[in-house]
Amino acid sequence: MSVTMAWPGTRFLPPTPMAKRWVEKAVGNGAEVIRVRRLSGGTASAVHAVDVRVAGGTALRLVLRRHLLFSFLQEEPDVAEREARNLQLLERAGIAAPRLVAVDPSGDECDVPAVLMTRMPGQLELKPGNLDLWLRRMAELLPPIHAIDPRPFHVQEWKIWYDLRKLDVPAWASRPDVWRQLIDSVRGPWPRFRPRFVHRDFQHYNVLWSRGRPTSVLDWDSASMGPVELDHNHFRYNLLDFGFEVAERFSVIYREVTGEDPNPFWEALNFAPGPPRSAFQRETVDRFAASLLAKLR
Repeated sequence: MSVTMAWPGTRFLPPTPMAKRWVEKAVGNGAEVIRVRRLSGGTASAVHAVDVRVAGGTALRLVLRRHLLFSFLQEEPDVAEREARNLQLLERAGIAAPRLVAVDPSGDECDVPAVLMTRMPGQLELKPGNLDLWLRRMAELLPPIHAIDPRPFHVQEWKIWYDLRKLDVPAWASRPDVWRQLIDSVRGPWPRFRPRFVHRDFQHYNVLWSRGRPTSVLDWDSASMGPVELDHNHFRYNLLDFGFEVAERFSVIYREVTGEDPNPFWEALNFAPGPPRSAFQRETVDRFAASLLAKLR
């Protein structure tokens, strides 16, 4: 089994003095940043744990996300404001997620667009001892998220990240006929769907755990209104690191937990993998493609 055990993210510069002053101002009079530590993960933003001492000597444990990838900001200039809105919505809904402390949508005060939020307890669980229970706990996180009514908040419409319609039959595919039929199957009309609130980047790298239970879901800047299947599908794709059978097992558990039967069209539409890095990955992705085609028939 080939399992990815860490997502290092991109290395960004630490918070500038200007950014630290903004944090202190956001927390309140007498606040002082006493410790900054880089957190792993993050490909489009710098994420740092920030401890802030307040009046009386208490230390607040916060997280500062600064958007430093300027090519990304050109495409999505409202990313900080969007995440801040989503965090407010999640707090209202009672979802276990970071709480908003402050936002600088433009970067005029911090140094770049930034979100300051509470730091949640727990750690990533990337090597579960009880795989079935781990999958079930992940599935149980989704119904409360998908039940959120965002009104009056504005939540962006979903976007296709990996579009199978734009993919040619992979040269590395062991069964090119399967890929050709799968690509053709998503080039027709889309099925109707009721837009619902989705995390959009739901996966094990965005969930913290403590004592065998999830404590928080992180990274809400991509939350969207779209087909509810998107969260199920995105996690399944990431589960392929554990093997095809694990991804299939999650679908079974998801149906048991939610009572919903995901439409495989949305999973196929958003399935456009890059070249495999190993024979194990190639076999797994080929099997996954064949299973999607079988479900669509």
